[in-house]
Amino acid sequence: MESMFDSLVKNLKSSDLSIIEKLTYIIDFIRPADVNDIDNSIKKIHQIVNYLNNNTKTADDLSACVNRWLIKSRISTNISNLGILSRDGFLHELNKRFYNKFLPSPPKEGDFKYLFATLFYKNNDHIWVNAIENEIWIEFFSTILYNNEYSQTTKDYLFDELLYAVEILSIWIASEEFDENFIRIDSSLLNKDSAFIELHRSISSFITVIQKAKIDINSTELDFQHTKVILEQCHDQVSFLKKKSINKGISVALTYELERLEQIIQRVEDILELIKKFDTPEFYNSLIELFKESVQYNSKKNSIYDFYNQNIKILAKSITNNASEHGEHYITSDKNEYLKMFFSAAGAGIIIAIMALLKINIYQLDLSLFSQTFLSSLNYGLGFVLIHMLGFTIATKQPAMTASTFAKAIEKEQNNKANQLKLVELIFQVSRSQFAAVMGNVILALSVAFVISFFFFSNDFKILSVEEKMYYLEGIKSYSALFYAAIAGIWLFCSGLIAGYFDNRANYLNLKERYFYHPFFKKYLSPNLREKTAEYLYENHGAMAGNFFFGILLGITPFLGYLFNLPLEIRHVAFSTANLGYCSADFLLSLKDFFIAFVFVFMIGFVNLSVSFILALKISLKSRDAYFGSVFSFLKLLATESLKRPWELLFPIKKSEKTSS
Repeated sequence: MESMFDSLVKNLKSSDLSIIEKLTYIIDFIRPADVNDIDNSIKKIHQIVNYLNNNTKTADDLSACVNRWLIKSRISTNISNLGILSRDGFLHELNKRFYNKFLPSPPKEGDFKYLFATLFYKNNDHIWVNAIENEIWIEFFSTILYNNEYSQTTKDYLFDELLYAVEILSIWIASEEFDENFIRIDSSLLNKDSAFIELHRSISSFITVIQKAKIDINSTELDFQHTKVILEQCHDQVSFLKKKSINKGISVALTYELERLEQIIQRVEDILELIKKFDTPEFYNSLIELFKESVQYNSKKNSIYDFYNQNIKILAKSITNNASEHGEHYITSDKNEYLKMFFSAAGAGIIIAIMALLKINIYQLDLSLFSQTFLSSLNYGLGFVLIHMLGFTIATKQPAMTASTFAKAIEKEQNNKANQLKLVELIFQVSRSQFAAVMGNVILALSVAFVISFFFFSNDFKILSVEEKMYYLEGIKSYSALFYAAIAGIWLFCSGLIAGYFDNRANYLNLKERYFYHPFFKKYLSPNLREKTAEYLYENHGAMAGNFFFGILLGITPFLGYLFNLPLEIRHVAFSTANLGYCSADFLLSLKDFFIAFVFVFMIGFVNLSVSFILALKISLKSRDAYFGSVFSFLKLLATESLKRPWELLFPIKKSEKTSS
């Protein structure tokens, strides 16, 4: 029986096969059955190397074909685009990946993307490729590529392609000088030559000297040093644009552009290092690293999830890096702030009790489902906006509204791991702030709902029928209520993102000036009142939008459940409390049932808070390129700190008490 290696040798000697087909047989031979069985792959690589070293004719023919293919390939184009975000933006790239997943693009001569897609067609190929040491791959490729007739020609071509690639990239960077988003952030880009333009000039001059004079690359050390300084200036310019965009307004598109520009600048650095080390052992080591990176990129080239993950980080940066300080309103650090939070939440509890009554009345009108959804959504949305305008606080809004605060609070340790002690302190702040807010909402919502219901009951008018009371009580006391509370937690998180997005838009569109010079305001308001109105609308643009859309999301959830035949509802701690108050006024509810329902109310609040907090924390970590670390170690740290100072989870402790303890 013919062995796998004998079959490979037979294919290598065949004159009927193309070089791509021969290379495919080689990689198929090396590829391990188990991606972790690296030793077997290494043995096979040595087997191929030994065979080619001992069979000069086969080795020369194979090498000549590989070199001819490389010389005809577009190395500069491939090395310029590899792993760089698409210039066409998110939607175009998403559409392209989705299309290529089901109908791949046809092969193009000299296209490295097609070569890698053909050779490394399995999604896990990058695992075993990256696991094999660079020295082994260098030996393998040296054997494959070495040919007396073509070696020097291939080296010259590769060097010229590297020069061309870095020049093209420098042109891309220079073109960002006139990007309208960057000019909006820093108008001085129009008044002077930026580091982007200077980088292109430096690289262009450097390449011209090398290509004309054919000088030794080692004699251009000063040119490399000068270009390196300018590259640092380019990085500084990008950092400056990022910082300034916080106050000037950052959009998803702008964040995407900045990320792409940073990738291109880094690629220029990488290629310059390849040019500097050309034809040295370090050069070949860097080339293998590029090869491994290419294989890894190839495995994810059509991955919708990978592209989503990459862009969700960009979206996270766009939203959490906003200048809004509204999130600070939801965190208390001392007794005065704690009491202020309680009374602010108490005010919201009064309005929520009225909103809950309006919702009951809407459902009692026996309207169509669409009309119920429309009126219920407006009730929620406008009610939440009114609560915000009056300066009141809705319980569980704190974690959803503080994504930017989380991002600022998180510090990274080694390996991009978040500082867990910092997160524990953040949870303590969130916990006691939320306790004050929940108690304020719950006590007043329950009391006001009870008083309103009792007033009507005393006048022989029942707000809820017996069947309606049973319906609302079952909605609170069932375990499915916790699932519905999780849905509300997701919408709470989304409202925080929406608020962050609209705060960015307020800066991005310069809304303060737009409101001030609006024809309607100019006609009916005095300059002083117009300025105050513009300031208020600008400062609260994101918060009002977040609150309104939060209400819309709560209102349409049951309707979505109806459309898709899914068990979708929402449960929010404050509204559940108000409903409990309306169910209790006739005193037909036993103390035991009331207590059970009240416990479920707090469980609903806990789920609301936990879900929105975890999601907001996750996106904050992603925006900072940090990861959570060990969940076990975090829970252990949280438990330890909670046992040390349990009351701090619920109440603020004076600094003097902390130090004395």
